[in-house]
Order: sequence, then structure tokens, then C-alpha cells
Amino acid sequence: MEIIRKTVLLCLLAAFSLSAAAQSDESGSRTVKMGTEIVPKDTTKVRRLKNYLIASKGEWQCGISVMYASFSSDNSEFMLLAQNMSADASMLRLSPEAAYTFAKNHAVGARFTYSTVHGGIDNVTADLLGNFSMDFSNVTARSTSMGGYIFERSYVGLDNRGRVGLYVDYVLGYTRTKSRFAMGSSSDDYSLKKKVHLGLSPGLVYFPMNNISVQASIGLADVGYTNITTYHEGNATGSRNFWKAQANLNVLALNFGLTIHL
Repeated sequence: MEIIRKTVLLCLLAAFSLSAAAQSDESGSRTVKMGTEIVPKDTTKVRRLKNYLIASKGEWQCGISVMYASFSSDNSEFMLLAQNMSADASMLRLSPEAAYTFAKNHAVGARFTYSTVHGGIDNVTADLLGNFSMDFSNVTARSTSMGGYIFERSYVGLDNRGRVGLYVDYVLGYTRTKSRFAMGSSSDDYSLKKKVHLGLSPGLVYFPMNNISVQASIGLADVGYTNITTYHEGNATGSRNFWKAQANLNVLALNFGLTIHL
């Protein structure tokens, strides 16, 4: 949590500095009125959702998204079939990004993502209705992932002040994940997962200040090609390739971000 706090504080300090510089140069710059309605060229449609300006053309964006989650068996009623469970898990994901608004309410950008997941079970008893039971102890799992993405973002401004809006990210990305799983003594076994995918992530954005926005997004749909290779003592022992498409609300793809608009 300390790294998240420091990152957010640095972003806020940079945003306030840029805001002060922008106000000092305001007299010499062309004013763009946010919240003006964007009227499409084709106005033959009788019913349509009004779209207000929320991201002006020529704007640069830089920001970071953060996702952190933790679980402990001490404060959760989880897995009713597990007894005497002592377990914990945590997940941290950091995603810095940069984008350029090439048209009104349309931006294109790039994103880098680093995530780590760590979990452990000290001891647990799996009991299936009293007919079958099995004990596990000293189980650990760790996964580290890095990925690069390019995306196209389309905004829909919801108010005539240019403060609140919805957006959709169309994402093309590559992800590399290394996972280790061990029971008992330490093990040199691990797996490498490489994935190329197309994704769809809707979100909500709000501007508390003119050049600062906060947003929340969630993964909604994904289609991709995946290669998984397992290793034992440095030697490949098996490989699998497959295509997969899914459409659901992925809670693990929930992100909260802060963006500076220049």
C-alpha cells in the first residue's frame, strides 16, 4: 500500500504544478469550451444519445491505474467445505499510460502493466460432507505478469460542463506471465503464459479539476490466443496453445486511475 500512496501523491503534485502553469498562460492560449454538444454529421437519426465535449482535440494525457486486493481466511466466510483454514492472498497491479486525443472525444494511446499475485495456505482441511477429507499445508503460489497494450478510447460526455462521462477502451495487447506453485519444500517448477488478445473495457470518468480526471473501468469482453509452457528444473515439460473468447464482468480487471490532461 505504501507504493500506491507515494505514486498517487506524486501524480497529484505534478497535476497541481501543471494546473498553475496552465492558468498563468491562459491569456495567450485559445479557449476551448468544454461541455459543448458534439453534433454528428449525420443528423437524420431521430433518437440519439447526446455527446458533450469532454476531451478536446490535440490534448495529451498521462496517468496511472491501480488495482489492489487482499484476502484472509480470518475475516472471510469463504469455501464452506474448507475447515481449519489459515490462508492469505494479495494482488497488486500498476498500469501507467499515455494517450493523445486525435479528435473530439477520441484518443489513442499506449499502456504498460505490471501485476503480482501472491497467496499461501498454512494449513487447510477439505471436507466433503464428512465422506472424504484431505489435509493441505505449506502451499504457496506466486504469479508475476508484464504486458504492453495499445488502445483507442471513445468518450461520451454526459453533462454540459464537461465533467462527467463514459468511455470505452478497445485494447490490443500482449501479456507475459510467470507462475510458480509449490507444496511443502521449495520447487523449481513454473509455467510461462504468453497471450495476445483484443479486449473491451468500459469505464466512468470524472473531472474534479480542469486538467485532472479520475476514472474507474472494468474488463467486459476478451478474445485472445494463449501459449502455456511448463518447466521443471529449467527444462520444458509440456506446452499448450488455444484460442479463447469470453464476455463477463471480470472483477480482477477492475481498475481505478488518475490522469493528467495537458
